[in-house]
Amino acid sequence: MDSAEWRVMRQATANGGVITRAEVLALGMSSAMLTRRIQTGHLIPVARGIYVQPGVLGAERTLLRAATGALNEVASHESAARLHGLEGLDRRPVAVTVPVRRSYRFADVQVHQLTDLTEDETTEILGIPTTDPHRTILDLAAVLPSQLLAAVTDQTVRMRLTSYKAIWERLERTARKGKPGVRKLRAVLEPRLGGKFVSGSTLETRLLDVLHGGQLPMPDTQFKPPWLKHMDGRVDVAYAEQCLIVEADSRRWHGSPEAFQIDRRRDNLAQLAGWMILRFTWEDVTERPGYVVATVSAALDRSIRPNDQTRRAMP
Repeated sequence: MDSAEWRVMRQATANGGVITRAEVLALGMSSAMLTRRIQTGHLIPVARGIYVQPGVLGAERTLLRAATGALNEVASHESAARLHGLEGLDRRPVAVTVPVRRSYRFADVQVHQLTDLTEDETTEILGIPTTDPHRTILDLAAVLPSQLLAAVTDQTVRMRLTSYKAIWERLERTARKGKPGVRKLRAVLEPRLGGKFVSGSTLETRLLDVLHGGQLPMPDTQFKPPWLKHMDGRVDVAYAEQCLIVEADSRRWHGSPEAFQIDRRRDNLAQLAGWMILRFTWEDVTERPGYVVATVSAALDRSIRPNDQTRRAMP
């Protein structure tokens, strides 16, 4: 292999297995040499002027590099979410966005055609042009069910990629009558814009959505009670005026013996301070939402208000 061919293969490898005709020629390989590399199977054409090395098209990032290069557009929707580090989405589809009327076909890639994507709504991740976090959420609103959309939206805020207010502002700037997902995303954002809503996990997101859907008042989230000041502790959900704590128990965070012991100690401190504690599992929240709403509603109706002595922080 001469030096030009070596440079081309090294560049393709550095690009995740993808290289363009312009790059090939700039690296010193002639058109005839490129044709030979294609004929021998060392490079595989996947679109006009786009080539990949054998065996790499199964990787999402390689497909995205090839598709965005061929279509001259951006990774979007589920693919953009994964590039931003968001979890909980299916591994497919691989998705990109192109303007309407531009070429929109690429093997194994779902191509969305949108006219309202602007340059300031894009960024670059690992060399792949990608929709920014705000625009990614707007696009996902058109294709995800409400519960999954809420969980992904909360992830972006927990990861400090954006804020509910920033997503709302982008939505209002982009929203138009008939745009898919607008009403769905507004329903997700409205209970989160009061300054109280901070979800620490997917289960907490589901719990808060159940409470909101049950027409219950929105509680404080990630609440720091006075009796946990010495350990900088917090609880998932609290109705401070009613002295009610609602905890979402996931096996991931509460399933170890150590976590069990800590939870029991925290519960005892809360009860000594005069607070009621309700605990709900993943199955309760996802399969028995009516039970969750009825139980929390009954606790709120009791309006437990301990006297000043029991309210004081415990040592």
